[in-house]
Amino acid sequence: LGIIPTVAPYLLPHVLPELKRHFPALQLELREAVTASLVDDTSSGKLDAFVAALPLDYPGLVTEELFSDRFFLAVPAGDPAFASPPVPPESPALERLMLLEEGHCLREQALAVCGSVRPVAMASYGATSLTTLLQMVAHGLGVTLIPEMAAGPASTIPDLKIVPFQEPMPQRTICLAWRRNKVRHDECVELAKIIRGLDAAVLAA
Repeated sequence: LGIIPTVAPYLLPHVLPELKRHFPALQLELREAVTASLVDDTSSGKLDAFVAALPLDYPGLVTEELFSDRFFLAVPAGDPAFASPPVPPESPALERLMLLEEGHCLREQALAVCGSVRPVAMASYGATSLTTLLQMVAHGLGVTLIPEMAAGPASTIPDLKIVPFQEPMPQRTICLAWRRNKVRHDECVELAKIIRGLDAAVLAA
C-alpha cells in the first residue's frame, strides 16, 4: 500500500490498528512517496493500491473517495497579520507562503487555494516534508497551508498558530486508488470501507 507524505503520519496511526483488528493475518507493506511515484508503481504492479488526494486523472486506475480534509493556515504565533482570523484567500500576508518541493500535491493545492497572490517565499525555500515547513513557520520564516488532519499534532509545536480560512473553507478529497482489474479489487473496496468508517473527529485529533 502506498500513501502520500502529507497523509501517512496522520492516517496510519488510526487505520493500522483497524486493519489488524479486521484482518489479523494481513501482511501489509507500506511505501510513502509522492503521487506520481505511487501511480507508476501501482500501474506497474509494484503496489496494490495507494492513498492520495484527488484529482487523479489516470484511466487505468479506479478511485474511491475516502474523506474530505479541510485546509488551515499555519502561521507564527505572534504574527499581527493573523490576529483576527479567518483569513481570506486573497490576503496579502499569503505572499509569505512557503511550499513543499515540486512533485508534492500539497504544493499544487496551496497554489490553487492562494491563486490570487504570488508567493514570494517559494523561490527561497523548499522542503520535502510538512514537518520541516511547520518548523520554518514557527521560526518566523513564512506561513504554510496545513491539512486539518495535521492540525492537531501541529498545535503542540511552540510558536506556531493554526488559523482558519474564510468560509467556504478550501479542502482536499482523499481517495484510495488501484488498478482497473480484478486483482485485489475486493480487498481495496474493503480497505476503503474501513478508512471511511474512521471517526472524522479521530482523524482531525
